[in-house]
Amino acid sequence: MARTSVMMRRDTAFIGGFLFPRPLARLTASMPPGSGLDTVMLVNSGSEANELAWRLATATTGNGGAIVTEHAYHGLTAAVSDLSPEEWPDGYREAATELVAPQSLEQDMPRAIERLETKGSGLAATFLDCGFTSDGIHTPSPQSLAAVVESTHAAGGLFVADEVQAGHGRCGEHLWMFASYGVSPDVVTLGKPMGNGYPVAAMVARSEIVDRFATQTRVFSTFGGNPVAACAALAVLDVIDDERLVENARHVGDRLRRALAQLRDRSSIMAVRGRGLLIGVELPDATSAERVVNVLRDDGILIGRTGRGGNVLKIRPPLVFRDEHADVLVEALRRALG
Repeated sequence: MARTSVMMRRDTAFIGGFLFPRPLARLTASMPPGSGLDTVMLVNSGSEANELAWRLATATTGNGGAIVTEHAYHGLTAAVSDLSPEEWPDGYREAATELVAPQSLEQDMPRAIERLETKGSGLAATFLDCGFTSDGIHTPSPQSLAAVVESTHAAGGLFVADEVQAGHGRCGEHLWMFASYGVSPDVVTLGKPMGNGYPVAAMVARSEIVDRFATQTRVFSTFGGNPVAACAALAVLDVIDDERLVENARHVGDRLRRALAQLRDRSSIMAVRGRGLLIGVELPDATSAERVVNVLRDDGILIGRTGRGGNVLKIRPPLVFRDEHADVLVEALRRALG
């Protein structure tokens, strides 16, 4: 264990506190081959990871504008709340943040970049939760995501993949949701799923970007990467591997979506969307969605609501969710829909 006040060390990691090579090496090894994501900074929460990513983007690009999806949530700090329209009060609009819709990313990106340039902000970063969790859970085409990355880079910005809400392995294809689209982010942010709820989080980036940032400033996190947090992060990765939870998310998620699609044909369900164990069930309005959430809660099943209209049931169970649990959920939802 080493303690240091330097901001980072390439190929290990660190953020002002403790240095533990094992969880850092495990995280960089989990990134797609050839991505260049080789530097990890351990922090305490997803909000802190996204705050750090935003500081990295503004410092290294010299720009101050952001692009996010129209109902995104990226955190609760002062800076990151301006990148989280889900949290904006009625009538509020952050001038340096432009919005794009998950359903029309390719068309919206050029216009959003042009608006930022007209305002004199310039694009520092595009932040995407690739599960589009707060937007109602969508699965755009890989081509759409690739166009976002290309447009971002052409405008001089960084592409940040926010994996906080999706968490490890939930898509059922890869450990990371962005990898299911075949895109390579400049920065990846991780949050509380990294410690199965224990307060540990991380920012993963390419070393050349972090090196430029390190010439301008230092970052310190008293508890970032502390011994207990490091052990929790390693334990999560071990359990995911040992219990084959990525494969489980794919198998159970596919089965659950098929069952929900069958239920849609004889209920008020308008659409079933998602991937792996991140599933959205769209209902006609927020009132009916809230009623279903409350009925399920009384039945011992906890789900949430999401989307701009609050009318999408957010099904995001633990990765240990099995077929028998999915059957209980579908039957309870059938009763709740009446």
